[in-house]
Amino acid sequence: MSKSANGFACEAQGGDFTATAYQNSKGERRVTVEGTCACNTEGFELTLELASPPIVPVPEELHLELVEHAPGGRVAQVITTTPVKEEFLIDGKVERVVIRNRNITVPIKKE
Repeated sequence: MSKSANGFACEAQGGDFTATAYQNSKGERRVTVEGTCACNTEGFELTLELASPPIVPVPEELHLELVEHAPGGRVAQVITTTPVKEEFLIDGKVERVVIRNRNITVPIKKE
């Protein structure tokens, strides 16, 4: 399993991600962030996790990290499209999602 020049085994591009905000039955504003990456083998699992807050807070942004979970054992060495989808609680000021470790910014659309 080799990693690319940027140190990641799964390639992510901004055009492959969406962020959709909605109001749940409790009146909370939530955003669903989903996308796909091209991983260099099958068996990867991807998650989006909250990133540490930026030094200078930006209330309009939700900062995330895309985390790769490598498969165990032997796997086919074939480029595999791998999905990721997570949901986060946000406030009314958040307008975009920033996946910091991939330098991806995704505008939030409303459902």
